Amino acid sequence: MHMPGLIPLLIVLGLAFLLFSRPGRISSLMEDLGKGISGFRKGLGEGDKPPAQEPPPAQVRDQSTTNNGDRAQ
Repeated sequence: MHMPGLIPLLIVLGLAFLLFSRPGRISSLMEDLGKGISGFRKGLGEGDKPPAQEPPPAQVRDQSTTNNGDRAQ
């Protein structure tokens, strides 16, 4: 069985020190991870819904003619 070298061992020890050096660090990381996962799932669920139907625009009366039928100038 091959033993890891000194550099990978120092990297792992350094990461472990960063994670365990402050109380509550892991719980805050897990909370952020949970929020990210729930946001991802919410985003996936929104893609399945059809877009909201907007009412058609109001029709505007044609104003190119005047009341007596002559063309406006």
